Parts: sequence; C-alpha cells; structure tokens
Amino acid sequence: MIEPKLVLNKISYKTFGRVILENLTLTLDEKSIGIIGKNGSGKSTLAKILCGLIHPSSGELEVHTNGNTKSYPRLDVGIVFQNPDHQIIFGTVEDEIGFGLKNLGYSKSDIKDKIAVTLQKFNKASWIGSSTATLSHGQRQLLCIMSIFAMDPKIIILDEVFSGLDLPTTKALENYIKELPQMIIQITHDLSTLKKSDRIIWLDDGKVFLDGSPKSVLIEYSQHAQRNMKL
Repeated sequence: MIEPKLVLNKISYKTFGRVILENLTLTLDEKSIGIIGKNGSGKSTLAKILCGLIHPSSGELEVHTNGNTKSYPRLDVGIVFQNPDHQIIFGTVEDEIGFGLKNLGYSKSDIKDKIAVTLQKFNKASWIGSSTATLSHGQRQLLCIMSIFAMDPKIIILDEVFSGLDLPTTKALENYIKELPQMIIQITHDLSTLKKSDRIIWLDDGKVFLDGSPKSVLIEYSQHAQRNMKL
C-alpha cells in the first residue's frame, strides 16, 4: 500500500490585504501530525487549503494517493470542524452519514451497508434510528468523524474537535481517533492529545516556527507560552 502524502510548495494565502500564510513548503507524510500555534497563526486556513475548501493565493498543493498525484484534494481529504452543529445538517444518524455517500454516487443499498459497517466499526450500532438532536456534544462530534470516515478519505483533518469537551469525552474520542487507518492531521490547543503524534508543526504568523517530534516541539511551545503569560 502506498501511503498518502501532501506536498506544499511555497503556499501563501492573503485576504483583504492581510497575509494569513506565507511561503509554506512542507511534505506531510506521517501517520499522525499535529499543528499548533496561537489564535490567528493560520492553522484553520491551512486546514481549509489542505482539504480543498479554499485555494491558496500562490503556490501549489500536491495530493499523492494510490500512486497518483493531484492538485484537487476534495475526495481524498476529509475535515471535521470544531463545532458539530455547523457540520450536522440532517435529523437522523443514518441520513447524516449517508449524505456524503450519496454525493459520491453510492447506490441506496450500498449506502445502507456502509452506514451499518461504519456504526459497527465505532461500536455505535445502537444509534440506528437515533435523532441527531438527542446526541450529546461529544456524540455529535463523533458522528461528524464517522460521516467523514464512511467516505473513505485517505487523510482526515481534525480542526479543534476536542474544544469544549470534558476530559472523559476527550479521552473516549481520542481512543476512536487513534484506531482510524487514515493519516490524521490534528489542529488543537489541547497539547495533551498530541503527545503520541509522529510530528508536530508549530505555526506562528503564517509561517513554520518549529517542526519536529512531539518531545522537542511541545516542550518548546509550552515554555514559550509560559514566558508570554509572564509578560
């Protein structure tokens, strides 16, 4: 199996005269990557570029999957956002998971099968027939992850999915995520969820400030945050 890879070549993004990302050149091919940085550092903008929701102002993005190279990632890269209420649009669990599959052209019978397999994978077969309105915040976040997982992307981006969750829910969601077969790119302020990542990228003002192992980057980032708090 050829592992997926994202290659960024001098990616920049500007809006209303403001530079959000500047000249990013990166190769992302690890199984688990964390992206950290202060608010406004460009993390979410980068996530949207990586999944094809927006296009860079300059530079090129290459998506390498199954031996093929593309510049349009929409079918290969899925994203889960911070607030599940901004992503869930249907009233039942089945309709929510099935929506993306329908857009991909799956038949009704295949959609039904994929929904069942997905719910079984996450040990949530009991959710069949459930209203999305009855799910807790953490359960709704898990539903968003399941909906993306069902579409079989090669890469999944998680943009602040742990925000607002209590510790038990965070740990439960972490356990589901670590079992996913896809490459995971996680954007978060919760550094504790990144300790087992293969690589951490620290963005600051739209540029890569530090890039390396969790042990080296997270320690430096924590020390940097503590120094700034004392100012």
